Amino acid sequence: MKTKIFEAAVVVLLFLLASCGTPRVLFPIFEKGKAGYADASGHVVIPAIFEQTGAFSENRGLIRQNGLAGYIDASGKIVISPVYELAGKFSENLAFVSKGGKVGYINPSGKVVIPLQYQYATDFSEGLAAVVVGGKFGYIDTSGKTVVPPQYALGSPFSEGLAVVVDDDHLGGYIDKTGKVVIPLQYESATPFKEGKAMVQKDGKAFFIDKTEKRLFNTQFDYAEPFSDGLALVNQQNKYGFIDDKGKAAIPSQLAFARSFKEGFAVAAQEDGGKVGFMNTKGEFVIQPQFDIASDFTNGLAAVVQGNKTGYVNTQGKVVWSQDQSELPTVGDSGLPQGNDTESANP
Repeated sequence: MKTKIFEAAVVVLLFLLASCGTPRVLFPIFEKGKAGYADASGHVVIPAIFEQTGAFSENRGLIRQNGLAGYIDASGKIVISPVYELAGKFSENLAFVSKGGKVGYINPSGKVVIPLQYQYATDFSEGLAAVVVGGKFGYIDTSGKTVVPPQYALGSPFSEGLAVVVDDDHLGGYIDKTGKVVIPLQYESATPFKEGKAMVQKDGKAFFIDKTEKRLFNTQFDYAEPFSDGLALVNQQNKYGFIDDKGKAAIPSQLAFARSFKEGFAVAAQEDGGKVGFMNTKGEFVIQPQFDIASDFTNGLAAVVQGNKTGYVNTQGKVVWSQDQSELPTVGDSGLPQGNDTESANP
């Protein structure tokens, strides 16, 4: 039973960390099996009356009632009725929704502006969204016009003008916004470009390239992630560390676990199976390892699990809201996405 509760907390954390900025930043919370929203100080501003809550984006918050997904505004008013099996966060004034197994897009007023006709769809990024037709990924623009015909086994959101795509041979490369292949599909794994660099993997080794496909640095890694806050997470001999934009070790590979930096902090652990805390870009633990699970910081808060409590801490490490896991909403197929950004296209 304890294991199941712990796993449930992990899923709830995915909802919590997905919150996005609005004029009044709101974060999902739960109480007595229901979900609502609190502000950055931990003050509950929308009571826990929903089955589940998800990301707030562009002044619309995902909610679930009677098994279906809809949206509320920052006052808690339902502005798009819960009628969808699946719904995404608003991005570039559009959100994907699903009904009857088909996916399309609505605007913030709830009007369907791109018909529900796709097998799968992603959030819009840089004016384009990946959609699936006939089992293949392609891309459409915000008017619904097909820009890149469906032809790939997998397609990720555009980042810095390029998108990772994967062919039927499970090899990845990059296309531009016209659909032109600018970096050949030859990699076993590839991540979106961040800060002008991308991590790719070939023959079991990870390394970084620029947009001309020039290989950067001389070092190969067992694992690596895109640059964030000027540093990239790397793994060598089962230890994690960070390199700078010159490829030099900024934080030595001595950590048992770490995630990429976000908002100046990285989740990290010093020992295998040990507690996690938060490091700054100097490699200093500014919030000491004490949590069983922790999310990245988003809008100044990070979701954490500590013992039987799930909650949020601010950048000073202060707990601003927490709740006993016994009050978790029922976690299942919520119809609300657990984050839709494809950080890597790994065949």
